Amino acid sequence: MIFFWFFYYFVLIFICYCLSKIINNKFIKLFLIPIIFGIFGSFWFIEPGGNEIAPVISIIFLESSIIESNGFNRLMRPIISFTFLLELISLIYYFYTKKTFKN
Repeated sequence: MIFFWFFYYFVLIFICYCLSKIINNKFIKLFLIPIIFGIFGSFWFIEPGGNEIAPVISIIFLESSIIESNGFNRLMRPIISFTFLLELISLIYYFYTKKTFKN
Protein backbone atom coordinates (compact mmCIF):
# COMPACT_ATOMS: atom_id res chain seq x y z
CA MET A 1 0.00 0.00 0.00
CA ILE A 2 2.88 2.37 0.74
CA PHE A 3 4.21 1.73 -2.76
CA PHE A 4 0.87 2.82 -4.23
CA TRP A 5 0.87 6.11 -2.28
CA PHE A 6 4.50 6.77 -3.13
CA PHE A 7 3.89 6.12 -6.83
CA TYR A 8 0.61 8.08 -6.84
CA TYR A 9 2.14 11.20 -5.32
CA PHE A 10 5.30 10.86 -7.42
CA VAL A 11 3.19 10.86 -10.61
CA LEU A 12 1.06 13.73 -9.30
CA ILE A 13 4.11 15.85 -8.45
CA PHE A 14 5.62 15.03 -11.84
CA ILE A 15 2.42 16.13 -13.63
CA CYS A 16 2.29 19.35 -11.61
CA TYR A 17 5.97 19.98 -12.36
CA CYS A 18 5.46 19.48 -16.10
CA LEU A 19 2.44 21.76 -16.00
CA SER A 20 4.45 24.41 -14.18
CA LYS A 21 7.07 24.31 -16.95
CA ILE A 22 4.37 24.81 -19.61
CA ILE A 23 2.72 27.82 -17.95
CA ASN A 24 4.73 31.05 -18.19
CA ASN A 25 2.65 33.40 -16.01
CA LYS A 26 3.85 33.08 -12.41
CA PHE A 27 0.54 34.08 -10.79
CA ILE A 28 -1.50 31.63 -12.88
CA LYS A 29 1.09 28.95 -12.19
CA LEU A 30 0.85 29.50 -8.43
CA PHE A 31 -2.94 29.54 -8.64
CA LEU A 32 -3.53 26.50 -10.90
CA ILE A 33 -1.00 24.01 -9.53
CA PRO A 34 -2.45 23.93 -5.96
CA ILE A 35 -5.94 23.42 -7.38
CA ILE A 36 -4.83 20.41 -9.42
CA PHE A 37 -2.81 19.06 -6.51
CA GLY A 38 -5.73 19.66 -4.14
CA ILE A 39 -8.25 17.84 -6.32
CA PHE A 40 -6.09 14.84 -7.12
CA GLY A 41 -3.93 14.77 -3.97
CA SER A 42 -6.59 14.86 -1.28
CA PHE A 43 -7.49 11.59 0.39
CA TRP A 44 -10.33 10.39 2.61
CA PHE A 45 -11.87 7.24 4.05
CA ILE A 46 -13.35 4.84 1.49
CA GLU A 47 -16.50 4.31 3.52
CA PRO A 48 -17.79 6.12 6.60
CA GLY A 49 -16.42 4.48 9.73
CA GLY A 50 -13.81 2.50 7.79
CA ASN A 51 -10.06 2.47 8.26
CA GLU A 52 -8.89 2.40 4.63
CA ILE A 53 -8.17 5.66 2.83
CA ALA A 54 -8.05 6.39 -0.89
CA PRO A 55 -7.74 9.40 -3.18
CA VAL A 56 -10.99 11.37 -3.10
CA ILE A 57 -11.26 11.53 -6.88
CA SER A 58 -11.40 7.73 -7.10
CA ILE A 59 -14.03 7.60 -4.35
CA ILE A 60 -16.12 10.15 -6.27
CA PHE A 61 -16.01 7.92 -9.36
CA LEU A 62 -16.98 4.95 -7.19
CA GLU A 63 -19.83 6.87 -5.52
CA SER A 64 -21.25 7.94 -8.87
CA SER A 65 -21.30 4.36 -10.17
CA ILE A 66 -22.94 2.55 -7.23
CA ILE A 67 -26.60 2.47 -6.27
CA GLU A 68 -26.29 3.16 -2.52
CA SER A 69 -24.48 6.43 -2.14
CA ASN A 70 -22.77 7.57 1.07
CA GLY A 71 -22.99 11.18 -0.04
CA PHE A 72 -20.75 13.54 -1.92
CA ASN A 73 -20.66 16.10 0.90
CA ARG A 74 -18.29 13.94 2.92
CA LEU A 75 -15.94 13.96 -0.07
CA MET A 76 -16.16 17.65 -0.89
CA ARG A 77 -14.95 18.74 2.55
CA PRO A 78 -11.45 17.23 2.22
CA ILE A 79 -11.08 18.46 -1.36
CA ILE A 80 -12.08 22.01 -0.44
CA SER A 81 -9.98 22.02 2.73
CA PHE A 82 -6.89 20.61 1.06
CA THR A 83 -7.21 22.95 -1.94
CA PHE A 84 -7.83 25.99 0.26
CA LEU A 85 -4.80 25.18 2.41
CA LEU A 86 -2.56 24.74 -0.64
CA GLU A 87 -3.90 27.95 -2.23
CA LEU A 88 -3.23 29.86 0.99
CA ILE A 89 0.34 28.54 1.16
CA SER A 90 0.84 29.36 -2.51
CA LEU A 91 -0.53 32.87 -2.10
CA ILE A 92 1.68 33.54 0.92
CA TYR A 93 4.68 32.25 -1.05
CA TYR A 94 3.75 34.45 -4.04
CA PHE A 95 3.50 37.65 -2.01
CA TYR A 96 6.60 36.80 0.04
CA THR A 97 8.74 36.30 -3.06
CA LYS A 98 7.24 39.36 -4.72
CA LYS A 99 8.07 41.48 -1.67
CA THR A 100 11.51 39.94 -1.23
CA PHE A 101 12.64 40.48 -4.80
CA LYS A 102 11.35 44.04 -4.83
CA ASN A 103 13.79 45.20 -2.14
